[in-house]
Amino acid sequence: MIDLFHCFGAKPAHRVDTPLAAEMLRASGCRHLAVNTHTIDRVTGGDDLPVGYDTATLGSVMALVGEELGLSPVLNINHPTSAAEAVKRTREAARLTGIRVIKLEVLDPGFKLSVNAEVVEAARELIAEGFEVWPLITPDPRTFAQCVELGSTMVRVMGSPIGARRGIEHQHLDPMKEMLVGSPVPVMLDGGIGSTADVEQAFELGFQSVLVNSCLFAEGTDPVTALAGFRATVDRVASGTPAH
Repeated sequence: MIDLFHCFGAKPAHRVDTPLAAEMLRASGCRHLAVNTHTIDRVTGGDDLPVGYDTATLGSVMALVGEELGLSPVLNINHPTSAAEAVKRTREAARLTGIRVIKLEVLDPGFKLSVNAEVVEAARELIAEGFEVWPLITPDPRTFAQCVELGSTMVRVMGSPIGARRGIEHQHLDPMKEMLVGSPVPVMLDGGIGSTADVEQAFELGFQSVLVNSCLFAEGTDPVTALAGFRATVDRVASGTPAH
């Protein structure tokens, strides 16, 4: 699997309404709709959960392009800072939506890096309850092995801090190679991607998919155009066509 995933902004300044979300999805070819859960205490129904930080919601995006694009929603458990918070929010979001695929993270107080021990704790509890869990971790072979042993169907590994746009930092290369060699589950590079060159490096190392987000909203960047560029890179790599 060589694939491209994306979200719709990492902070409130990244504004995505429903028409823009639809255009982003058309440009990216992504078939998974990441549904944010940070407002879970302020909604009464699952369709009201946002996909970003503006007016686009699970209900509005699915009504506009869900059938057209064959979208499969996943719950984005974004910005919890403890395993307990992540588990509580997952249960409530699943109750409201019926969605059982979980894009799980537990971050440090600055919302930049995964707290691996908390992620493993949350993943253990949620997988035991029958959820399909995609945990986000910083590069650590032991944590990776724990996630696989628990039954994670995909593991997401950070290349650099959220929003850093530094790609894969050099100190992470060796642990990443250790995790990727013979991995029994797909591995996604998720965190710090800043360019199509970072995406190419990820696939050269053996990642099966990548997720882009903050870089789509860099100053002067149009997220639809940026996603079209990432899509072209992914398709070229998947076809084996060399870069010019």
